[in-house]
Amino acid sequence: MEMKSVKNVIFDFGGVVVGYDPAAWVESLYGRGAVYDYIMKNLFGSDLWKKLDLGAVTREDANAEIYKNAREAGFGEQMAFVQDNWFENVMPTKDDTVALVRDLRKSGCGVYYLTNMPRDLWAEFGKRGLHDLFDGGVASFEAHLTKPDGRIYRLLLDSWGLKGSECLFFDDMEQNAAGAREAGIDAEVFTNAADARRRLRERGIELEA
Repeated sequence: MEMKSVKNVIFDFGGVVVGYDPAAWVESLYGRGAVYDYIMKNLFGSDLWKKLDLGAVTREDANAEIYKNAREAGFGEQMAFVQDNWFENVMPTKDDTVALVRDLRKSGCGVYYLTNMPRDLWAEFGKRGLHDLFDGGVASFEAHLTKPDGRIYRLLLDSWGLKGSECLFFDDMEQNAAGAREAGIDAEVFTNAADARRRLRERGIELEA
């Protein structure tokens, strides 16, 4: 397969620039069982979680409803603990990806983000200095769209004057990578920064190992 010239590299955030594995953390707290199943379904897998990404509900209102339901179901104490502590334990910065982004900028590539992200988390990542890594991007809470909706990919391209044929997108979920490809953007499923460097080399971008 012929590789197209890459001028801009686009990164997802959760699972790429920062970690995102709530299942492992919740399991470390409560094991596999009723508590684990309830929290994974009714917090991280809930419709309210999706509405947070869309910017359709505030964290305060979402947490209040989720906690109320958990308390009524008999899981209030566990849900409250997870709600209060999940961010620090589930979303650490991936330093090797940060180094990759910085190396790309030094090489002359444009670097952008495209992420399903609620407003409050985006603000928290700003405190870590992660916003400053990028030339620009689109977060779902401000677009009121989420991947893999094709409109959010087109919004990114249009907002920053990018050509899909000149971009490579890294996302940790195949469905989101597939959405990018349908929008005319080359895409790879992200596993780790070392593999991403290899895939960039395949496209003619030589970076320090």
